[in-house]
Amino acid sequence: MTPGYQMAQSCHSVSQFILEHHDLAKKWNNNFLISLSIDSEEKLSNLLTKIQDIGVPVSYFTEPDIDNQLTSICFLETEQTRRLTSSLPLSLKNFNKQ
Repeated sequence: MTPGYQMAQSCHSVSQFILEHHDLAKKWNNNFLISLSIDSEEKLSNLLTKIQDIGVPVSYFTEPDIDNQLTSICFLETEQTRRLTSSLPLSLKNFNKQ
């Protein structure tokens, strides 16, 4: 995905989280946000499942324009999610190197 498309997908999942978890979003109050990158839809799907399995609030977005592929997830930061995502790079970190 192009960098702009990646960012749009991230915005979709954040918006979905706000719609689905309104009270948590109000408590969050737009205080911090971290955007990470992952290598594939399969790995993203596996991460989504792990986060769901530990009971952390999470929302996801599937893009209709690309056969409803899972493109982005948004979740609360916890010690458990930090461990699950600690090896993932920041989004667009390597954009200028490509």
